[in-house]
Amino acid sequence: MRWLEINLEIKNNDPEMIRKVFANFVYFLVKDFKEISSKKGSWHYIWESIPWTSTLRIRFYNSNDIIEKMKQKFETEYDNFNKSNPDILGQYIYGNNGEEGEEYEGEANYYGTRGWKLVMKMLEFGSEVALELIKNKDLLESDQYSGSYPGSIDLYADRYVHLFLNQLNYFIKESEFLMKQLPFRYYIEKNGMTPQEAFLVETDIMIKNYLEKISSKYNQRRMTLMRKED
Repeated sequence: MRWLEINLEIKNNDPEMIRKVFANFVYFLVKDFKEISSKKGSWHYIWESIPWTSTLRIRFYNSNDIIEKMKQKFETEYDNFNKSNPDILGQYIYGNNGEEGEEYEGEANYYGTRGWKLVMKMLEFGSEVALELIKNKDLLESDQYSGSYPGSIDLYADRYVHLFLNQLNYFIKESEFLMKQLPFRYYIEKNGMTPQEAFLVETDIMIKNYLEKISSKYNQRRMTLMRKED
């Protein structure tokens, strides 16, 4: 069993073009994978800012022969999509974090063996839900299909986050968790930082704010004492 990581450049970030990528390209690629995959197989996608500003990173996990077949299927689907949509997709690279020739080996070294199995399930389930919602975005916004897809993508994103945090209640307080994550994720999104860089920036700001509060209290105390002396 091994991973195949595909880093795909997205040249056009218009939401309708992104929907096309998922509905007419990613969907069929995943469909092909499921048809030939073993039970131990897994897949997921995430968005990254390397090696290109807008990089769609798709990963498949399975036996060596199926991974080789998926390379062929990817290249076929890529060529077919580009014929009809020449200005959406750019280059692609097979490789760990966009490093050509380096093979992605999972993240058990970070999450632990059992932890990584859980994260793999989370990534796959999240990818399945996101693919379904993006592919059927038009139906979500149509009165005709309101019985099948009530609400918008925002509704399902809210439910996804809220319900998971609700399941972790008594261990994580939802409002506190979201407030803590907000500045951290904001720095990443606004400045294109890595999580590690954002953590350092957030820590630096927290320390500065703390020192400012101490300084303010000290000055207030000092002024109070000076008034008493007068």
